[in-house]
Amino acid sequence: MLRPEAVGARTARALARRGHKALLAPLLEIAPVRDGSLPAARRRQTHGAVIAASPHALALLDAETRVRIAGLLALVVGTRTAHAARKVGLRTPGRAYRTAGELAASLAERAPRGRLLYLAGRDRRPEIERALRREGRSFDLVEVYAATILPAFPPEAAKALRRGEVDAVLHYSARSASAYVALAKAKRLLQRALAPRQLCLSQAVAAPLVEVGASRVEVAGAPSEASLLRLLADPIGLSRRPA
Repeated sequence: MLRPEAVGARTARALARRGHKALLAPLLEIAPVRDGSLPAARRRQTHGAVIAASPHALALLDAETRVRIAGLLALVVGTRTAHAARKVGLRTPGRAYRTAGELAASLAERAPRGRLLYLAGRDRRPEIERALRREGRSFDLVEVYAATILPAFPPEAAKALRRGEVDAVLHYSARSASAYVALAKAKRLLQRALAPRQLCLSQAVAAPLVEVGASRVEVAGAPSEASLLRLLADPIGLSRRPA
């Protein structure tokens, strides 16, 4: 499992409840940019809503920014981001969007008029920004966090891959899937790294694995952890292979 350590521990507990043993192998290190605070110029702006596609963009905000945005409408991707939004005092009416593309497609209808605040990571998908510009919306983009690729596999994970002891690898983001491929190539482990089932949150997450010839790639029926973990109960997964 390639998630950052804090969220990976939670997923490990969920796997244990299902009878699986999890090997945590975080490949990305999440750290705040500017200590999670907004630049001074952004603090003077008045915003009508907040957009976020990752819980990190909200969890790493500083206390001053949390107070300033409390009570605003939040348009978010994923249930965990919605939970993080509520924890910092934002309003999340309705359901969270499943993907950044789905949120982007709804902006014309759902986003209130006025300036918007887009809280994001340094590396992110482009759909939301493209939609905001296409709609001619005024917005401030603030990079709250950075996800840095670690220089190598954790030793225990590398050993398990070499020995063929891994049955399935859980992939939650395209960036961590790309890091998995790159680090495996660097250690001459690619063939062994691709041998287990590669269980992916979405088609976009699966793409870096398909590109290097992985033959056991499966995609969750919906971009949620619950759907991803359900793949573990299906030992074949033929109906869920990428298109």
